[in-house]
Amino acid sequence: MIGGLGWILIILMIGGGILGVSGLVVAKRPDAKAMIDKLVPFQAFIGVGLLALGIWAMLNFGPINTLRIIPHFPILGIFAFAGSYGAILLGFLFGMPQIAKWIPGESAAESKATELSKKLAPFQLILGAVVGLGGVLGLLLALGIMKPM
Repeated sequence: MIGGLGWILIILMIGGGILGVSGLVVAKRPDAKAMIDKLVPFQAFIGVGLLALGIWAMLNFGPINTLRIIPHFPILGIFAFAGSYGAILLGFLFGMPQIAKWIPGESAAESKATELSKKLAPFQLILGAVVGLGGVLGLLLALGIMKPM
Protein backbone atom coordinates (compact mmCIF):
# COMPACT_ATOMS: atom_id res chain seq x y z
CA MET A 1 0.00 0.00 0.00
CA ILE A 2 1.41 3.35 -1.00
CA GLY A 3 1.10 6.25 1.43
CA GLY A 4 0.67 9.95 0.76
CA LEU A 5 4.33 10.67 0.02
CA GLY A 6 4.45 7.73 -2.38
CA TRP A 7 1.51 9.14 -4.37
CA ILE A 8 3.11 12.57 -4.45
CA LEU A 9 6.37 11.00 -5.67
CA ILE A 10 4.51 9.15 -8.44
CA ILE A 11 2.78 12.34 -9.59
CA LEU A 12 6.05 14.31 -9.49
CA MET A 13 7.85 11.54 -11.39
CA ILE A 14 5.26 11.58 -14.17
CA GLY A 15 5.30 15.40 -14.34
CA GLY A 16 9.11 15.50 -14.20
CA GLY A 17 9.31 12.82 -16.88
CA ILE A 18 7.05 14.85 -19.16
CA LEU A 19 9.20 17.93 -18.61
CA GLY A 20 12.37 15.90 -19.15
CA VAL A 21 11.29 14.61 -22.55
CA SER A 22 9.42 17.79 -23.51
CA GLY A 23 11.95 18.72 -26.19
CA LEU A 24 11.42 15.44 -28.00
CA VAL A 25 7.64 15.53 -27.51
CA VAL A 26 7.36 19.06 -28.96
CA ALA A 27 9.57 18.09 -31.90
CA LYS A 28 7.28 15.15 -32.72
CA ARG A 29 3.96 16.76 -31.75
CA PRO A 30 3.98 20.57 -31.92
CA ASP A 31 0.38 20.68 -30.68
CA ALA A 32 1.56 19.32 -27.29
CA LYS A 33 3.57 22.49 -26.64
CA ALA A 34 0.57 24.27 -25.11
CA MET A 35 0.10 21.51 -22.52
CA ILE A 36 3.80 21.31 -21.67
CA ASP A 37 4.00 25.10 -21.34
CA LYS A 38 1.52 24.83 -18.46
CA LEU A 39 3.99 22.66 -16.52
CA VAL A 40 7.11 24.78 -17.16
CA PRO A 41 6.36 27.43 -14.46
CA PHE A 42 6.31 24.60 -11.90
CA GLN A 43 9.57 23.03 -13.11
CA ALA A 44 11.68 24.32 -10.21
CA PHE A 45 9.17 23.16 -7.60
CA ILE A 46 8.78 19.79 -9.32
CA GLY A 47 12.57 19.54 -9.22
CA VAL A 48 12.82 20.39 -5.53
CA GLY A 49 10.01 17.91 -4.79
CA LEU A 50 11.67 15.19 -6.85
CA LEU A 51 14.98 15.81 -5.10
CA ALA A 52 13.47 15.68 -1.61
CA LEU A 53 11.18 12.72 -2.23
CA GLY A 54 13.88 10.91 -4.23
CA ILE A 55 16.16 11.09 -1.19
CA TRP A 56 13.23 9.94 0.98
CA ALA A 57 12.59 6.97 -1.38
CA MET A 58 16.26 6.04 -1.46
CA LEU A 59 16.44 6.03 2.34
CA ASN A 60 13.09 4.23 2.57
CA PHE A 61 14.08 1.41 0.18
CA GLY A 62 17.73 1.41 1.14
CA PRO A 63 20.52 2.55 -1.20
CA ILE A 64 21.71 -0.96 -2.10
CA ASN A 65 18.35 -2.73 -1.78
CA THR A 66 17.03 -0.88 -4.83
CA LEU A 67 19.52 -2.88 -6.90
CA ARG A 68 19.20 -6.17 -4.98
CA ILE A 69 15.44 -6.35 -5.49
CA ILE A 70 15.57 -6.23 -9.33
CA PRO A 71 16.28 -9.97 -9.90
CA HIS A 72 13.45 -11.00 -7.56
CA PHE A 73 10.79 -8.37 -8.38
CA PRO A 74 11.84 -6.70 -11.65
CA ILE A 75 8.99 -4.18 -11.95
CA LEU A 76 9.15 -3.12 -8.31
CA GLY A 77 12.95 -2.95 -8.54
CA ILE A 78 12.87 -0.73 -11.62
CA PHE A 79 10.36 1.57 -9.92
CA ALA A 80 12.49 1.71 -6.76
CA PHE A 81 15.65 2.45 -8.76
CA ALA A 82 14.04 5.06 -11.02
CA GLY A 83 12.08 6.50 -8.13
CA SER A 84 15.10 7.11 -5.99
CA TYR A 85 18.22 7.66 -8.09
CA GLY A 86 16.53 9.03 -11.21
CA ALA A 87 14.31 11.37 -9.21
CA ILE A 88 17.33 12.69 -7.31
CA LEU A 89 19.26 13.45 -10.50
CA LEU A 90 16.31 14.95 -12.40
CA GLY A 91 15.23 16.86 -9.30
CA PHE A 92 18.73 18.27 -8.95
CA LEU A 93 18.70 19.28 -12.61
CA PHE A 94 15.30 21.00 -12.44
CA GLY A 95 15.49 22.32 -8.88
CA MET A 96 19.03 23.69 -8.80
CA PRO A 97 18.11 27.22 -9.93
CA GLN A 98 15.54 27.45 -7.13
CA ILE A 99 17.86 25.91 -4.54
CA ALA A 100 20.63 28.33 -5.59
CA LYS A 101 18.24 31.24 -4.93
CA TRP A 102 17.54 29.91 -1.43
CA ILE A 103 21.25 29.73 -0.53
CA PRO A 104 22.15 33.00 1.22
CA GLY A 105 25.02 35.01 -0.26
CA GLU A 106 27.50 34.00 -2.91
CA SER A 107 29.21 30.76 -2.04
CA ALA A 108 31.43 28.27 -3.82
CA ALA A 109 28.82 25.55 -3.25
CA GLU A 110 26.24 27.52 -5.22
CA SER A 111 28.51 27.96 -8.23
CA LYS A 112 29.67 24.32 -8.13
CA ALA A 113 26.08 23.07 -7.90
CA THR A 114 25.04 25.26 -10.82
CA GLU A 115 28.03 24.01 -12.82
CA LEU A 116 27.12 20.38 -12.06
CA SER A 117 23.54 21.07 -13.08
CA LYS A 118 24.78 22.37 -16.46
CA LYS A 119 26.85 19.20 -16.91
CA LEU A 120 23.75 17.05 -16.29
CA ALA A 121 21.61 19.03 -18.76
CA PRO A 122 22.51 16.90 -21.82
CA PHE A 123 21.13 13.86 -20.00
CA GLN A 124 17.74 15.51 -19.37
CA LEU A 125 15.98 13.45 -22.05
CA ILE A 126 17.31 10.14 -20.73
CA LEU A 127 16.60 11.05 -17.11
CA GLY A 128 13.13 12.27 -18.03
CA ALA A 129 12.34 9.02 -19.83
CA VAL A 130 13.63 6.86 -16.95
CA VAL A 131 11.84 8.87 -14.26
CA GLY A 132 8.61 9.11 -16.28
CA LEU A 133 8.63 5.35 -16.92
CA GLY A 134 9.30 4.74 -13.23
CA GLY A 135 6.35 6.98 -12.36
CA VAL A 136 4.03 5.11 -14.74
CA LEU A 137 5.20 1.75 -13.36
CA GLY A 138 4.65 3.02 -9.83
CA LEU A 139 1.15 4.19 -10.76
CA LEU A 140 0.30 0.81 -12.32
CA LEU A 141 1.64 -0.99 -9.24
CA ALA A 142 -0.21 1.31 -6.83
CA LEU A 143 -3.50 0.87 -8.66
CA GLY A 144 -3.07 -2.92 -8.72
CA ILE A 145 -3.04 -3.09 -12.52
CA MET A 146 0.41 -4.71 -12.46
CA LYS A 147 1.85 -7.09 -9.93
CA PRO A 148 5.46 -6.74 -8.65
CA MET A 149 6.22 -10.27 -10.00
